[in-house]
Amino acid sequence: MAIIGIDLGTTNSLVSCFINGKCVIIPNALGEKLTPSVVSVLENGEFIVGKAAKERLVTNPMYTAAAFKRYMGTDKKYYLGEHVLTPTDLSSIVIKSLKADAESYLNTEITEAVISVPAYFNDKQRRATKQAGE
Repeated sequence: MAIIGIDLGTTNSLVSCFINGKCVIIPNALGEKLTPSVVSVLENGEFIVGKAAKERLVTNPMYTAAAFKRYMGTDKKYYLGEHVLTPTDLSSIVIKSLKADAESYLNTEITEAVISVPAYFNDKQRRATKQAGE
């Protein structure tokens, strides 16, 4: 059981954990410390996150979303194929991906996380971010 810290960024996100007295940035499945905050849906309905999703911004823009964090707490909708998603939904997909990377790296279940938000976020945006992490 571990607690992680997540920096849910507009462009990139990362996850870290306090290990042996030091803060360690946890690499994603590709071994990279930064994960692009991009979500894409494949033809089979599976969601992908990160670099592979970012590459689909060019080849499959109708199935891919990026920079959705700036619309947290709003009613904006993203149409990815047959899926209709909010910025909170998309952020949740990114958070789940980061959590999975952390669980794989740490070889333990993650039960709690601290998610950073920008100082300029209003209460609605903060609540939307919290909801994305639940």
